[in-house]
Amino acid sequence: MANPRLKLVERQLELEYEVYYDKVYGGWVGKSVGGAIGAQGEGQKRLHGFTEETAFPERWPPNDDLDLQVLWLHALFERGLDVASRDLAEEWFEHCWYHFNEYGRFLKNFARGIDPPTSGWFDNEYFRESMGSPIRSEVWAFISPGNPDLAASYAERDAVLDHWRDSVWAEQFYAAVEAAAFFESSLDRLIEVGLRYVPEGSKLRAVIELVRECRRKGFSWERARGEVLRRFGSPDATSVHQNVGFTLIALLWGELDFAKTALIALNCGYDTDCTAATALALLGVILGESRIPAKWKEPLNDRFEMDFHLPRGSYRISDLATETCAVGVAASRSLNRRVRILNVPERVEEMARRVRAARPKPEVEVEVDYLGEPAVAAGGEKEIEVVVRNSGGVPVSGTLRIEVPEGWRAPPPLSLEVPPRGTRTVRVRVAAPAGGVLWDRNLLRAVFAGDGGRVWEKSFGLVGARRWLVLGPFWDSPSWIEDAADVEKPYVDERLIEKGRELELFSGAVALDSPSSLIPLSSVVGFKGECCLYLLHRLYSPEEREVSLVVGAQGDVKVWLNGKPLEPSQKPAAKCVWHPFMYWFPAVLRKGENRVVVKYVKRTAEPVLWFDIHRENRERKPGYSIWQVDLGSVVG
Repeated sequence: MANPRLKLVERQLELEYEVYYDKVYGGWVGKSVGGAIGAQGEGQKRLHGFTEETAFPERWPPNDDLDLQVLWLHALFERGLDVASRDLAEEWFEHCWYHFNEYGRFLKNFARGIDPPTSGWFDNEYFRESMGSPIRSEVWAFISPGNPDLAASYAERDAVLDHWRDSVWAEQFYAAVEAAAFFESSLDRLIEVGLRYVPEGSKLRAVIELVRECRRKGFSWERARGEVLRRFGSPDATSVHQNVGFTLIALLWGELDFAKTALIALNCGYDTDCTAATALALLGVILGESRIPAKWKEPLNDRFEMDFHLPRGSYRISDLATETCAVGVAASRSLNRRVRILNVPERVEEMARRVRAARPKPEVEVEVDYLGEPAVAAGGEKEIEVVVRNSGGVPVSGTLRIEVPEGWRAPPPLSLEVPPRGTRTVRVRVAAPAGGVLWDRNLLRAVFAGDGGRVWEKSFGLVGARRWLVLGPFWDSPSWIEDAADVEKPYVDERLIEKGRELELFSGAVALDSPSSLIPLSSVVGFKGECCLYLLHRLYSPEEREVSLVVGAQGDVKVWLNGKPLEPSQKPAAKCVWHPFMYWFPAVLRKGENRVVVKYVKRTAEPVLWFDIHRENRERKPGYSIWQVDLGSVVG
């Protein structure tokens, strides 16, 4: 039922500050409790048997589900209510070292000059529909009470940093539901609100509808969990589909009971810190902090911890709630006029006045569209689209030029006139060098120089595709309907690799340029049976460094570096369903050219091979990509 203390007055919602604060505080408490209890079961893909007596950890750990939202709140105070995806990316790069899964792929892309939304989907094939963004939804809802559209808009700007499609929609779904929960407590009606942001026909929508169907049919929560896994289960414990399903199971079968909801989320397993934290955050909004059972919130001692440094005066959850409410009060006077917040304390008013509604808009802006992947092969051309926007009241004339790295070819400068409050769009081509070293990271600039002397520009990155030479396929034929291959069997003279004569061995190989870490082998290998392939990559390093060569494959692999066979420090248990982190080969790159040979025995009809180079961030430095971006391919 709707809360009688929340009124609709002449189409505008009214919300007493006392109620608003209680709900935001409850949301952050729920988030913190869920993250803490869920951490002990995170990644364990089984039904658990936790009880109220065993659910509490001995030590309440830092919570990355909350940390990044504290950073987003910092961004709102520093940059204003009109934060864009680029603002959030810059804040992350400046302050946060987190490199787990899709976080690391975002950091790699952003370090290469690739902005959101491209940073979310490119070179992030495995993790781009995971839970990293849906768990960041609450802050957007809490500053947008009663306004699901606004909350979902913020959530989209956030999610595209490191995700795409279903994970973006999942964060929007959660944010919309949580924003509506300030005025509505019916879970069925809240889910209907959230579904407005989940496209028909999407896999995410099918998960949500399945859980609701299981509830209508009277299934137990355990059976509903089984149905979600049967239809949408993934070996990746962080996959968005099963975990959104488990979150909704906890909420619907928990029936607004805090303990019951917590235990169902925890006992479903998989990404339990995410599912429990999201379910209990929503429940915290519905109930308010004042109605959360003391047993569950007292162990927090009203405190949260962070695992990266951010200048803050307090680590009390109550203070975090006050700061959040201050931003919400500021938003209610500009972007969220749907809600009027009443009886705001003066100290909160003072904080709200620090939050800018909007920054001055530049007279002219330059934008770049990659028209696909942000990558180019050696000797290849890449078409890009440049948009020049004029928000002023008079025409702007000038010259557009593209600045490229040394050895690249740029188009000739173009004269443009941009009408008042209008745009000019042009498509141009840049070309990468055909020989030498093609670097992974290549920074370019689109520069519009106005005739009056003012200059506007946009920096952007293009990835130099990795050049691989592919030899094979080779196979054995045990029967007329079978092909087989053995990674221990040499199908070529492998002694040539160990003698440093790789180029001789690969003299008849097919060249393949890979824009991302997932090598597009299907474009050159159509052979459907089991087989063996050899791949050579001539890698250039500007210095000697210790790294790990990381390989994911549907099959078996061996790796040589500079003629030396490498021993993996980690091998997979499963070999026919890939993930990026299956094989880890510790290695030392020498300064200059290095030759990497990968022997790949494919076990499935389609080849899947993923390769990247990792270096640990032991100092936890922000703005550092563990996936190396300053290496290159020796080509020509």
